[in-house]
Amino acid sequence: MRLKTQRASETGSARGQAGAPDRYRIWSPGRHHVLAEFSQDVTAAEIAGLAADGVRFIQYVPDNGFILSVPEGVRPEGPGLVRAERLRAEEKLSHALKDESHAAAPGHLLVEFHQDVDPQVARLIAEDVGYQVVDHQDLLPNHLLLHGRQEDAALLAEWDEVAYVFPASGELAAGEHVAACPGALTAAGYVGQYVATVGDGWDGPGLGSAHLGYHFERLTDRLPPNRVREEVLRALGEWSRVAGVSFYEAVSPTALRTLNFLFARGDHGDGYPFDGPGRVLAHTFYPSPPNPESIAGDVHLDDDEEWVIGPDISVRSVDLFSVSLHEVGHALGLGHSDLPGSVMYPYYRRATALTQEDSNAIRRLYAAPGETPVPQPPAAAPLTLSITAPPAFPLTTAAATLAVSGSATGGSGDVLVAWTSDRAGAGVAQGGRTWSIPSLPLQPGSNTVTITAADAASARTSRVFVVTRQAAAEKPALTIQSPTTGSSHTTQSATVALTGTASPASGIVRVEWASSRGFAGLAAGTASWSTGPVPLQPGENRITVTATDAHGESAYRVLIVSCAPAADTVAPTVRITSPAATSVLVTSPTIRIQGTATDNVGVTQVAWSTSSNRTGVAAGTSSWNTGEIPLLVGTNTVVVRAHDAAGNSGWRSITVTRK
Repeated sequence: MRLKTQRASETGSARGQAGAPDRYRIWSPGRHHVLAEFSQDVTAAEIAGLAADGVRFIQYVPDNGFILSVPEGVRPEGPGLVRAERLRAEEKLSHALKDESHAAAPGHLLVEFHQDVDPQVARLIAEDVGYQVVDHQDLLPNHLLLHGRQEDAALLAEWDEVAYVFPASGELAAGEHVAACPGALTAAGYVGQYVATVGDGWDGPGLGSAHLGYHFERLTDRLPPNRVREEVLRALGEWSRVAGVSFYEAVSPTALRTLNFLFARGDHGDGYPFDGPGRVLAHTFYPSPPNPESIAGDVHLDDDEEWVIGPDISVRSVDLFSVSLHEVGHALGLGHSDLPGSVMYPYYRRATALTQEDSNAIRRLYAAPGETPVPQPPAAAPLTLSITAPPAFPLTTAAATLAVSGSATGGSGDVLVAWTSDRAGAGVAQGGRTWSIPSLPLQPGSNTVTITAADAASARTSRVFVVTRQAAAEKPALTIQSPTTGSSHTTQSATVALTGTASPASGIVRVEWASSRGFAGLAAGTASWSTGPVPLQPGENRITVTATDAHGESAYRVLIVSCAPAADTVAPTVRITSPAATSVLVTSPTIRIQGTATDNVGVTQVAWSTSSNRTGVAAGTSSWNTGEIPLLVGTNTVVVRAHDAAGNSGWRSITVTRK
């Protein structure tokens, strides 16, 4: 497996020569971590079998390895399992910490804990060894920044919960803002800091060369497209300068052996959504194998970040070249470096070139430049230019500008798309192989526009189209005439009706209204319009009326209506419809009474009571039914009373004599 520290041989005497036995401690007994090596890719059946024994898969370790969390007393077993054993303390210590000349001096270091370790447990372990935990808001979730003696790092590594210990950068030690790279991706997720490389590189086993494609699927609109390409190509060139890797422009983002560069926001379809500005800047997929085509080698950058080119005074700005240089290292197969100052250190730093540490790392995967023949790129297809929007020409429009977009395929290298107009000058499109002209200016009458694409080999191709701009139409206008021509109106009513006019009379296609209290609707009429009753709520109601013409142009007016309803002093009216008489003679022990109730605002409840102190609530309000009312032998007076929300009530009574 591709650990940064070589495992001691089980068959020889290497372990015995190490001196004192390897010490081992665990903070949370009951489970421990092991490094398991499999003979091939782990199957779903093997995962299920281990899970049945309580084994948890924590993190992938290339090639064909995993960190497992294992219950005490359980020995992982399976047909593809070669071995499973605890990581030794010596395997968790970076070589960069083994300079004994500074071992006793206090300094800073970083500790990576296994991904399932509780952060509070991690802090307790560090403090138990004697380190001071230095809080830093930009650390990766399973990293701790510590201050103390370097020689005590070996004591840290004895803890089961610790995955790896390596030096902290000067920026981290000084408390400066840094941006962290969580690492490149495999089909099984991220790999740990203890991994040096993933796979054999694009050239396969041994030290060879690789000729890879690159493609720009989507660029950021925060920077000029041509400058973005220049910075990414400069990053590719830096790796070609120190290793046998070369690049040509591929015609498709899904082409084999191609590094596809994509700026995206949030969830962009790869299962690893971006988190907005200030956290994860980018992520990259390692080569194939282990990753499948066509995602292998792809570089995704968070378009929510403040991308810049060159020096910038903003603390949160992100240098495109520095991040691209780091991510291309992952795309070629490199893990993170332990050495602060190197490009591949897990916390980005502004860089102008690769360091010797980075050069040494990439030369463990690829030969030096020129040591192996580099295959020639495939012959370029002819340069072609297509316009995808608008879909058809000639075109007639009343707008002063036109949005045009399309794509360029074939040719070689970068493509520059430009436009000229016989009426409105010339300009350069945004993008390259995928291009757009957001606002191509148009003059009244006929406009002949030529779109031209040119590639790096000076091949050119053009498309010509004609756009006719109609004379400018009269701008829409709108007035409110009722209930007032002013900007505000006060009423006690629960509704208000607005009327007015809109012009030009033949050009308005609709008049709409919307209230700040959540109501909206379509007015009746256009040149002369009426909203009908608009519901009001107590307080301020902001009503906006908008008139729109056939070209999408619009005009609006706002009326602020203050609703202050008058106090309700009107009592509800009650009517008994059954029985019809006000005095009734019955023999049954109960009677059912029905009727209606009305109010100027609304009836909230209808209730009944009897002279024998029986009470109840009728079903319904505007139409109500008491249900069965119990009667005593003799004379019974039944009163039915209706209530409104203001506390007003009205009543009717009926006399019932039971024999």
